[in-house]
Amino acid sequence: MSSDTMRAAVFLGPREMELRDVPRPVAGPGEVLLKVAACAVCGTDLRIYTGGKTRGVVPPRVLGHEIAATVVDVGPGAGEHTDVKVGDRVATPPGIPCLACRFCNSGHENLCKRRVALGYRFDGGFAEYMLVPAIGVERGLLFRIPDRLSDVEAALAEPLACVVNGQRKNGIVLGDTVLVVGAGPIGLMHVQLARAQGAKVLVSEPSASRRALAGELGATRTVDPTSEDLPAVVDAETNGDGADVTVAAIGVAGLTNTLLNVTRPGGRVNLFAGYSGTGETTLEANLIHYGELVVTGTNACTREDFRIALDLLASGQFKAGPLVSHRFPLEQIEAAFETTRSGEGLRVVVEP
Repeated sequence: MSSDTMRAAVFLGPREMELRDVPRPVAGPGEVLLKVAACAVCGTDLRIYTGGKTRGVVPPRVLGHEIAATVVDVGPGAGEHTDVKVGDRVATPPGIPCLACRFCNSGHENLCKRRVALGYRFDGGFAEYMLVPAIGVERGLLFRIPDRLSDVEAALAEPLACVVNGQRKNGIVLGDTVLVVGAGPIGLMHVQLARAQGAKVLVSEPSASRRALAGELGATRTVDPTSEDLPAVVDAETNGDGADVTVAAIGVAGLTNTLLNVTRPGGRVNLFAGYSGTGETTLEANLIHYGELVVTGTNACTREDFRIALDLLASGQFKAGPLVSHRFPLEQIEAAFETTRSGEGLRVVVEP
């Protein structure tokens, strides 16, 4: 392979991805070229690959949006919008907001209807090199990675930023009881942040190894929903009141009524995980009505969420290392996706 080409995993359509030699991108006006060090596989990447998510994805495309990289070139004029230099290690939130609409102007840039993203509209991190387009540079997507963080840890800043967004909606206060359903990497992030806010955390998860890790990361009670009565456990742990906050950290729409049933009157329910297709399910609306429940969703993150996530990682308040279960070279991208799909791994990281 010549210096003008690179290896990239190119998504062509549902269940079609090819490892190809493609032209190595060149930093044009306003652009920054990155050499990818680590890119984690997100559940959203998996849904795109399997055809469960199509919105905003324009194949052929290089997927991957949980990225840590090194700057290798700064295009003409890019310095007007960023002070990163060649050799700097950087992480990037994927979303590029318009910064002009009512959502951006009200602090909800993650809901911007004109928002485009790396790994969706633009090529992402499952390649040796990637470009941050001029609009991404201009709108502040490049964050320096603190020295104490490894590239693999920094790649988890994006999912952690999304959890920061969700936790803000949960309004957790000291002494709350929080139920997290699902102890994958996202659920385990919720466990750590909820504990940091002084909450008692219950975790429902069928995998014994994941329940054990949840306990190590701060869960005060873990439940195997295949052999234990989750509502009964929640009742026992809350004197019959119900959880103050429940979090769906797994994309199974049919679990929504379970969350509504175990949440106390006036409590908060966060549907954090994304769902395949429309996520349609039958809902017991009276549980919301009579219980005066507050039900929220969580979609992506803002640049401020991303800054907070990097600070949390750098401070040592949040442990990223235990969440990384597998590391694969780019040549084994299919194995990385399969390991994620099978549930064998937690966060699976590709290192081009």
